[in-house]
Amino acid sequence: SKQWYQRRVRDGRKKVMLTGLVLCMFSNIGQAFSTNYNVFIAFRILSGATFMMFQNTSLTYMDEFFPRSKRPLCAFLRKIFGYFGLLTLAGAYHFSTTWRAIPLTNAGLMFCGLIGLALPESPHWLLTNSGAEAATTVLMKMARWNGCEREVAAQIQLTAPDINKKEGGNVLMLLRNRNYLLVSLKLFYQWFLVSVLSYGFLYSLDKIAGDLVVNFLIMSTISVPFALITTGVLAKIGRRNALILNLAVVILCCVLAMLQLNIGWGWTTERFAVVVGSKWGVQCNWMVVTILTNEALPTSVRSTVSSTGSIMARIGAFIAPFMVKHARSTSFYLMYGIFIGLAVLGLAFGWTIPETKDLHLRETITEKEKDEAENNL
Repeated sequence: SKQWYQRRVRDGRKKVMLTGLVLCMFSNIGQAFSTNYNVFIAFRILSGATFMMFQNTSLTYMDEFFPRSKRPLCAFLRKIFGYFGLLTLAGAYHFSTTWRAIPLTNAGLMFCGLIGLALPESPHWLLTNSGAEAATTVLMKMARWNGCEREVAAQIQLTAPDINKKEGGNVLMLLRNRNYLLVSLKLFYQWFLVSVLSYGFLYSLDKIAGDLVVNFLIMSTISVPFALITTGVLAKIGRRNALILNLAVVILCCVLAMLQLNIGWGWTTERFAVVVGSKWGVQCNWMVVTILTNEALPTSVRSTVSSTGSIMARIGAFIAPFMVKHARSTSFYLMYGIFIGLAVLGLAFGWTIPETKDLHLRETITEKEKDEAENNL
């Protein structure tokens, strides 16, 4: 993984993104045709690692391509496409006679993703690694595709940054700037928190419907209006405020779950809180955390910090099942009490994260240090 993160800086977003996609596609094919359990596990591990390589790089790639006013819409659309993907896999499992249909369906979806070969490299990555000329070339090519070449040519003002081109790709680079280091640590906790809460709430989601396809369909349908609300909050009142709002929803839902009141039609406050808390307060927070991470960090370390955040999320996913199991066996209220405590800490950290809604994407840590020096003068 460390080598892949370094390649992400050296080789560019597009190349690493598509490499991860192809490797993950072949890993899924290997799973489908595994001859025994050990071979399946080996391909499954490779599939998970290469998918993270693809996913994290693609998230950074998209947020670097879209202007800040369009990033909430981009986050909403990738959320919707994610729901379609889950429904497709659930349908493949439901209508097939073998589990091998799931990895084969995965491989088919990833093959369609090779349309990304037609995409250009990220202009932000080019700006920090190849200079302003290469970035301008890509931007002008995009302008020609959209029929606005003259307007872009009149507005574009790119200057090659005064940086060491070897900068980036190492989380230790954050030690150079205390502000970036503190923001990164707070964001790492948000990645961890969203994953813990997501897998923690998942244990009760199977109670909504017995059938797997129907369950995913209901959950995806419920998620759409919450994703729309989060998109509007991101665009209108900011990324940090969206994070705070979603965590407040989680805390409120945990309190409702602990009340255990019957609200009719077979629903209790716990069941209602699990649905709303997981689909609004938790799942929609993935939209917020990814955008906030990509906007808060400079291009030179953006993808590496995002990948480190994903590692923190994996740690949260490992911890959640054991934490929920032992907390529930001890006391019903203990589990939700832990969720509230974790969310309150996330709320405190989120309150101190700078708002990024109206900030342009910085390219290097050096650029940040230069701005701070000028402000001190």
